Amino acid sequence: MNDDYTSWDSLPLILQAKDVQMILGISKGKTYELMNSADFPTIYLNKRMVVPKDKFYEWLMQDNRKIKRRAIYV
Repeated sequence: MNDDYTSWDSLPLILQAKDVQMILGISKGKTYELMNSADFPTIYLNKRMVVPKDKFYEWLMQDNRKIKRRAIYV
């Protein structure tokens, strides 16, 4: 993982779990849960899980992605 990623173009072509974790701002456990899910474009290289940057972007921008919103009570 590189903390110097300042734009989409600066990301590597193949993202590791640490990269996905940093981009999404989620925990390590949630990252592996996501990467093991059926609809996530994970590629298994021996024991490593990685995802191509372009496939990650496609997954991220899917129209069927639902945003959960909570009501704000004032």
